[in-house]
Amino acid sequence: MDVSFIMRHPRPDSIRLKRLQKYFLYAVLALLFLSGVAWAYWNYLTATPGDFETSAKALSMKIHGAGAMAVLVLIGMLLSGHVKFAWRARRNRANGSVFLSAFAVLTITGYGLYYAGGERLRAWTSWIHLAVGLALPIVLLIHIFLGRRTRRAIQSSKKSRFHVSGREGSTF
Repeated sequence: MDVSFIMRHPRPDSIRLKRLQKYFLYAVLALLFLSGVAWAYWNYLTATPGDFETSAKALSMKIHGAGAMAVLVLIGMLLSGHVKFAWRARRNRANGSVFLSAFAVLTITGYGLYYAGGERLRAWTSWIHLAVGLALPIVLLIHIFLGRRTRRAIQSSKKSRFHVSGREGSTF
């Protein structure tokens, strides 16, 4: 008799994020994206930064850092539930791996931006972080689209198998 707390065969709805989890994740990701874009704008596109630009750049970096800490907690939440169950169900593995790899690159380059030694390494780290950060919303939208598509495909195949077997057993 197996009395472990590990789900051997997760229910299909255990892969889906709960509404509050989804909204909180999207809100934090939007905050990270917007604060990163704001910082990049004030850092790279402002020709002569004044007091407002300098303070706005600093504030956007503080918001970005706080959001980064929150998203690391959320990724831990995703790994323990959503990712584990989806991986076992063999659903959306390729794009999920790309998505998690993007988060890993952002985490490593974000850490590197604070602690990178030379200016050349810091410049490369900054550009990699910016490029992956700008691409992340597209990767997220693809992940959501593919996840919904595979969910619908699985649901329709289960319905069609049930429907066919239900008809064969019918005596009416």
